[in-house]
Amino acid sequence: MSNPPDLAKKDLSHVNLATANMAGADLHEANLSNATLKETNLEGADLTAADLSHANLAGACLRNASASHANMEDADLRDADLEGTNLRGAHMAGAKLGDAQRTAAVAAGADFAGSSGDGESASGD
Repeated sequence: MSNPPDLAKKDLSHVNLATANMAGADLHEANLSNATLKETNLEGADLTAADLSHANLAGACLRNASASHANMEDADLRDADLEGTNLRGAHMAGAKLGDAQRTAAVAAGADFAGSSGDGESASGD
Protein backbone atom coordinates (compact mmCIF):
# COMPACT_ATOMS: atom_id res chain seq x y z
CA MET A 1 0.00 0.00 0.00
CA SER A 2 1.41 3.43 -0.92
CA ASN A 3 1.80 6.35 1.46
CA PRO A 4 -0.82 9.11 1.31
CA PRO A 5 0.32 12.17 -0.65
CA ASP A 6 1.97 15.09 1.16
CA LEU A 7 0.66 18.21 -0.57
CA ALA A 8 0.78 20.55 2.43
CA LYS A 9 0.96 24.23 1.51
CA LYS A 10 0.89 23.46 -2.25
CA ASP A 11 -0.99 25.56 -4.80
CA LEU A 12 -3.55 23.19 -6.25
CA SER A 13 -6.05 25.83 -7.28
CA HIS A 14 -8.19 24.84 -10.28
CA VAL A 15 -6.78 21.26 -10.24
CA ASN A 16 -9.09 18.40 -11.24
CA LEU A 17 -8.86 15.54 -8.74
CA ALA A 18 -12.36 14.19 -9.34
CA THR A 19 -12.73 10.57 -8.13
CA ALA A 20 -9.09 10.47 -6.92
CA ASN A 21 -8.12 8.47 -3.83
CA MET A 22 -6.63 11.06 -1.49
CA ALA A 23 -7.39 9.18 1.73
CA GLY A 24 -5.10 10.32 4.54
CA ALA A 25 -3.47 13.01 2.39
CA ASP A 26 -1.70 15.92 4.06
CA LEU A 27 -3.28 19.00 2.49
CA HIS A 28 -3.01 21.39 5.42
CA GLU A 29 -2.75 25.01 4.30
CA ALA A 30 -3.00 23.90 0.64
CA ASN A 31 -4.71 26.16 -1.89
CA LEU A 32 -7.52 24.09 -3.39
CA SER A 33 -9.66 27.06 -4.40
CA ASN A 34 -11.81 26.35 -7.44
CA ALA A 35 -10.55 22.74 -7.47
CA THR A 36 -12.70 19.87 -8.72
CA LEU A 37 -12.81 17.24 -5.97
CA LYS A 38 -16.13 15.70 -6.99
CA GLU A 39 -16.49 12.18 -5.54
CA THR A 40 -12.88 12.32 -4.30
CA ASN A 41 -11.95 10.10 -1.35
CA LEU A 42 -10.52 12.46 1.29
CA GLU A 43 -11.26 10.16 4.23
CA GLY A 44 -8.95 11.02 7.14
CA ALA A 45 -7.22 13.78 5.14
CA ASP A 46 -5.67 16.79 6.87
CA LEU A 47 -7.30 19.88 5.36
CA THR A 48 -6.52 22.13 8.33
CA ALA A 49 -6.53 25.79 7.24
CA ALA A 50 -6.78 24.75 3.58
CA ASP A 51 -8.42 27.08 1.06
CA LEU A 52 -11.34 25.16 -0.47
CA SER A 53 -13.28 28.24 -1.51
CA HIS A 54 -15.44 27.67 -4.59
CA ALA A 55 -14.23 24.02 -4.73
CA ASN A 56 -16.54 21.29 -6.05
CA LEU A 57 -16.66 18.59 -3.36
CA ALA A 58 -20.03 17.17 -4.41
CA GLY A 59 -20.25 13.52 -3.41
CA ALA A 60 -16.76 13.59 -1.85
CA CYS A 61 -15.92 11.48 1.20
CA LEU A 62 -14.46 13.64 3.98
CA ARG A 63 -15.26 11.12 6.69
CA ASN A 64 -13.03 11.70 9.74
CA ALA A 65 -11.05 14.41 7.92
CA SER A 66 -9.74 17.48 9.71
CA ALA A 67 -10.90 20.70 8.04
CA SER A 68 -10.60 22.96 11.06
CA HIS A 69 -10.15 26.61 10.14
CA ALA A 70 -10.51 25.72 6.45
CA ASN A 71 -12.01 28.23 4.05
CA MET A 72 -14.96 26.51 2.38
CA GLU A 73 -16.72 29.68 1.27
CA ASP A 74 -19.10 28.97 -1.63
CA ALA A 75 -17.88 25.34 -1.82
CA ASP A 76 -20.22 22.71 -3.26
CA LEU A 77 -20.59 19.98 -0.62
CA ARG A 78 -23.87 18.51 -1.84
CA ASP A 79 -24.08 14.77 -1.12
CA ALA A 80 -20.65 14.87 0.57
CA ASP A 81 -19.98 12.55 3.52
CA LEU A 82 -18.88 14.78 6.40
CA GLU A 83 -19.43 12.23 9.15
CA GLY A 84 -16.80 12.71 11.85
CA THR A 85 -15.21 15.64 10.01
CA ASN A 86 -13.63 18.33 12.18
CA LEU A 87 -15.02 21.67 10.95
CA ARG A 88 -14.07 23.72 14.02
CA GLY A 89 -13.61 27.34 13.05
CA ALA A 90 -14.19 26.59 9.36
CA HIS A 91 -15.52 29.41 7.18
CA MET A 92 -18.45 27.95 5.26
CA ALA A 93 -20.38 31.06 4.24
CA GLY A 94 -22.35 30.39 1.06
CA ALA A 95 -21.46 26.68 1.01
CA LYS A 96 -23.95 24.40 -0.73
CA LEU A 97 -24.64 21.55 1.68
CA GLY A 98 -27.72 19.96 0.09
CA ASP A 99 -28.00 16.41 1.38
CA ALA A 100 -24.49 16.27 2.83
CA GLN A 101 -24.19 13.58 5.51
CA ARG A 102 -22.93 15.59 8.46
CA THR A 103 -24.55 14.03 11.51
CA ALA A 104 -21.35 13.58 13.49
CA ALA A 105 -19.35 16.50 12.14
CA VAL A 106 -17.67 18.61 14.81
CA ALA A 107 -18.60 22.16 13.85
CA ALA A 108 -18.05 24.31 16.94
CA GLY A 109 -17.26 27.83 15.84
CA ALA A 110 -17.85 27.11 12.15
CA ASP A 111 -19.37 29.98 10.14
CA PHE A 112 -22.32 28.67 8.12
CA ALA A 113 -23.72 32.15 7.28
CA GLY A 114 -25.52 32.03 3.96
CA SER A 115 -24.92 28.32 3.43
CA SER A 116 -27.76 26.33 1.91
CA GLY A 117 -28.89 22.81 2.55
CA ASP A 118 -31.67 20.70 3.92
CA GLY A 119 -29.78 17.64 5.20
CA GLU A 120 -29.31 16.86 8.87
CA SER A 121 -27.66 19.66 10.78
CA ALA A 122 -24.12 19.43 12.06
CA SER A 123 -23.53 19.02 15.75
CA GLY A 124 -21.86 21.92 17.52
CA ASP A 125 -20.23 20.65 20.66
